[in-house]
Amino acid sequence: MAYIDIKDLVIDEEFEKLLPVLTLEESEKLENNILQYGMLDPIKIWQDPDTGEWIIIDGHNRYNILKKHNIDWHYWQDYKIMAELETREDVKQWMLEQQLGRRNLSDAEKYEIVQKFKSVFQKKAKENQSLGGKGLANLPKVDTRKEMAKAIGVSEGTYRKLDTVMQSGNEELKQQLREKKVSTDKAYQEIKNPKKEESVTPEQKIIEFDNRMNDIDKEISSLRTERETLMRRRSSLFESLDIPCELKYGFVEKDKIGLSRDCIFYVEIDGHKQVFVTASVYSDESPLDSWSFIMSRVPERYKNDFIMLWKKAHYEEVEEFNRRLDELNKRQKASEEDGKDFYKQCYKTLAKSVHPDEGGNIEAMQYLNQLKVMWGI
Repeated sequence: MAYIDIKDLVIDEEFEKLLPVLTLEESEKLENNILQYGMLDPIKIWQDPDTGEWIIIDGHNRYNILKKHNIDWHYWQDYKIMAELETREDVKQWMLEQQLGRRNLSDAEKYEIVQKFKSVFQKKAKENQSLGGKGLANLPKVDTRKEMAKAIGVSEGTYRKLDTVMQSGNEELKQQLREKKVSTDKAYQEIKNPKKEESVTPEQKIIEFDNRMNDIDKEISSLRTERETLMRRRSSLFESLDIPCELKYGFVEKDKIGLSRDCIFYVEIDGHKQVFVTASVYSDESPLDSWSFIMSRVPERYKNDFIMLWKKAHYEEVEEFNRRLDELNKRQKASEEDGKDFYKQCYKTLAKSVHPDEGGNIEAMQYLNQLKVMWGI
C-alpha cells in the first residue's frame, strides 16, 4: 500500500456534511479510546480523479483527534484507500450504505440519514429519466420516494407516515421515534389526530427543552466544524498564493524584560496605522475561544482576516516567548555564576585576615564560615 502523507489529506465540505455529528459525550469517549488504545478503525480515503486530491470519506473525527494531539506520523499509515469507488456519486452511495449499516438504528434515525442523501436518489431518478428519453424503453422507472423507503427498509406507506411525523414540530414525539419508544403508526396517528391538550408537567417541559438544546448543540458543532474547514482552506490560499492582506499585525513590548507583549491589529491609511484591536495572543489560538467581545471592534470586512491573522500571531508569539524565556534563564544563570565568583574572592580575602593561623580569632572565622554557607560557595 502506498504511503499517503498527512499533508495530502483533504476534508471535503460536501462529504463532511453527510456524516453524523457526534455529541460532546461521544466525541470525548472516542478521543479517550484513541489515546488509550490507538486507532482501531482505519481512516477511509478516496482520490478525486478530477483534482487528484486525497479526500477523507470516513474518519473525520479520528483525523481531527490525531491532529489535535500531534500523534506520531506512523499512526497515519492506518488508513484504507477506497480505490473501487470511481466517482463522487459512488462515494456518496458508499457513505449512505455505511451509515445505514450501523447497528440498532431506528426507522426514524434511518430516515434522517436518507434525507441527507436525498440528492443521490434524485440524481439517480433524473439520470434514469434522461436515459429513458433516449429510447431505452425497458429501463425501470426510478421513484425517489420509493427508493428512499427501500433504503430505510420500510414500505412507501410507512415512509409517508415517517415523513409526516419527522417533518412535524413535535420534537418529543420525534425523539420517541428515534429511541423506538413509539411505533411509526402510533406516532402518525398522534400527529393526524392530536389529543386535546393535556397539562404538561415541569419535568416534561424540561425534557422537551433539553432535547431541543441537544439538537441545537449538534447543529452548532456541525457549523463550527464547517467554519474551521473553510478557514483552513482560506489560510492555505493566502500562504500558497502569497496574497497581500490589508489587515496587518505587529507586537509592542509591555515590560522591560520583554516577556510580555501585546499584539496590535491594524490597517495603514495614508501612512498612518489605524489600530482596531490591542490584545495578548499568547494563550488562545483563536479570538473566538475567549475573546469574542473584541470581535465587535473589528469592521465586518476584516473579521475573517482578523481570525486568520490571530492564529498566525499566536504561534509566532508562543515561539518568541519561549525563545526569550530561554535567553532570560541563561542570563540569570550566568549572573548567578558571576556572583559566586565575587563571594569566593571576598571569602578568600577575609579568611586571610580573620583565620586564627593568620592572627585572627575563632569567633570571626566561625561567622565567616556561616556567610560562606549563605553565599552558596
